[in-house]
Formats: sequence, structure tokens, C-alpha cells
Amino acid sequence: MKKIFVTVLMAAAAVCACDKVTPEPEPEPQPPVEDDGGFEEPVPDRPDYVNLNLIYYGGDEVESSADYWVINLYTDMEVEAGYPVGPGQFLSLAVNAPYNAAQEPSLNYLAGEYNAPANSMDASEGTYVQGVLYEIEFPGETVLRPDGCFFGDIPAGTTDFEADLLREGSFTITDNGDGTFTVEGIMVGTEYMKRYFSCTGKFDPVDNSQDDPGTEIPNTNLTSDVTLDGMTQARLIDKGDYFFTGEDNYRLFLLYLAEPGVDLSQDWPSGTGRLLHLELFVPGDADPADGIPAGTYTMANRIGGTYMDKESIVPFRVVEGAADVFEYNTGTWYQEIDDGMWISYGRITGGTVCVDRDGDAHTLTIELTDCGEPAHRVSGVWRTSGPISL
Repeated sequence: MKKIFVTVLMAAAAVCACDKVTPEPEPEPQPPVEDDGGFEEPVPDRPDYVNLNLIYYGGDEVESSADYWVINLYTDMEVEAGYPVGPGQFLSLAVNAPYNAAQEPSLNYLAGEYNAPANSMDASEGTYVQGVLYEIEFPGETVLRPDGCFFGDIPAGTTDFEADLLREGSFTITDNGDGTFTVEGIMVGTEYMKRYFSCTGKFDPVDNSQDDPGTEIPNTNLTSDVTLDGMTQARLIDKGDYFFTGEDNYRLFLLYLAEPGVDLSQDWPSGTGRLLHLELFVPGDADPADGIPAGTYTMANRIGGTYMDKESIVPFRVVEGAADVFEYNTGTWYQEIDDGMWISYGRITGGTVCVDRDGDAHTLTIELTDCGEPAHRVSGVWRTSGPISL
């Protein structure tokens, strides 16, 4: 077999020589074609921004480093209660413009180029504020709100959207000299899409320099007095040395009183109905199995609605509701909930609770007031013929 193979090769060589055929050059090797899986590079969206507004928040008079402005661009959409209603696109740009010692919204300070900050603490002039999400506590829920620079594609019939938090890129604000300004640039955010934008129009700045740019939630929305009737359920919880004083002169008892539709079996009430979240300082040797000690409990007010003075942490006091704490509220609150969501509520800041005992039976005469101006009464008499459930 070896000889036959050699002979065939030699014969082939002889034929090529006789014909004198010039061999064609071999093609150069090509790199292998990679399978891109059908990927198509997205075409950048260029929304037609036709509306422009400007909000001035001023600066820190101590540092005097920059003034904070917010520029909102949005496409042709209706606006309800200050929010554009989709379908459409919305772009918010927060910038650190040169500081104005007069602390007024002068457009002479706004034009320029704005680039990314060196770090999250950099608020020097000529930078923008990178997009972030932060939590806002509302009664019964916590929501995430975008801040800084962000983009939103708003669906039809709503004001809600998933924010693309913009953190890279740059843009310019140009004074056109005819009373109009042009805002133009490219930004990239958490969705890794280039956001092109350009809008020309007149600025009519809103001066919010005296306001907090955050959202303030009222601590009561009661519009009339509340009578605590129909509270057929109760649960008593021992929270011990809740304020970590290290002393044994007091304990904190939490008493829930609620209507039948409220579920008190878990750490936090759920279901539907009205309830009172009542916190009481009782003597340090009190046993929750024995119920609430008899006596008149007066209000222990917090400092600024937040901190409790150690001198106020003594037995026979009602604990004022902690201000601006909704999701995990502490202190004394009145609530009406619907499937766990707060419908009406009031942070309790005044009044008394008188506890009378006849063996295991309790009679609570409740005379409380909320933090409203004017204050609303939250009052009633609650009785049980036996021990309170733990």
C-alpha cells in the first residue's frame, strides 16, 4: 500500500508539470465569523422635548460653593397636580451652578457646561447631581423616589415610571441672548442607554430656596374628633427597657385596641378597620400577665417630636407618637387601615389615659389629642371583663 500511494503522488506531479498550469494563490486565512445571536444595536431615542421648567433651591450660605437648580424637560403631555401624564418622556437635570450671594434665582448664573462630579460628595459649581433613589415613608408604605438627574418613559394614563438614573455624560446650558436658553447634551444611566436631549425655550424660574426639596408628609390627616367605640380586640405587648436606660424603674407596654376586621396576630396590624397604638410607661416590676397597672397616665412629650428626655421616662406616662415615622411607627397613634394601608391617622401628642382595675377587669378612660392645628380629640371608654390577651 505504501508503494502505490507514492506512485500516485508522482503521477500527479508529472501531469501538473506537463500542463504547466500556474497554481492560483491560496486565499489568505480569514478570521472566524462570530455568531452575534441576532443582536441589533438599539437606535438612540431622541424625544421631542417641548416643555421646560426651572426650579431654584439656592445654596449653603456657610460654604458658598454652588447653587442648586433643577431643570425639567418633558414631551407634549398634559400636567395634573404638577405631574406630567403619559404617554411621554420626562428628563430631570439637577445642577450645581455658580453661587449667587443674593440667593435669588438669577438666570445670569445658570449658563455653562455641566460634567460629572468627582465623587458623591462633590457639589462644586459646574457639576451635576448623579441620579439616586431614596426612600420616603408614607403612612402605611415606603416608596422610592428618584432624585438628581434621571429619565423616565411615562406610560399612558399614569404619572408613574421606572427611573433611569443618569450618572455619566455632560450637557450645556446656553444663553441665546434673546431671552431663551438651550439645554443640550447626552447622558447615560443605570439602563446603559444614551439619552440625547435638546430643548430651547424661556426659563420662568420658581423660587424654592426657602423650601426643602424633599416631600413633607403630615403627621395627622384627621379632620374631626374620633370616638373609640367598637374596639372589641386588644393585645398587650411588653417592650421592656425600650429606651435602653439601663435602669429597672420602668417598662414600656404597648396596648393595641382594634375593631374586629384588624388582624393583631403579627408584629404589625393588618386587615381593615380602626385601631389605637397606645404606649405606656409602667412600673419596672409590672408583669404583662397581670395587665396594666391602675393609675392616671399623663403625656410624656418628645423633644422635637423625636427624642425622649430621660426625665420623662418614668411610670404612669403615655408615650407621645414619634414624628415622621410611619412604616414602623412608635409611641401613640390612632389609625384607620384598609387592607393594611393607612386611610386616616393621627400622631398623639396630648391627653391622658385613666386605668381602673377590678381584678383582671380593666376600664380605660381615654382622652387624647393629635398633633393637628387645631388638635382633634381621640377619646372613648374601653372595658374588658378579664385579662388582656398577650
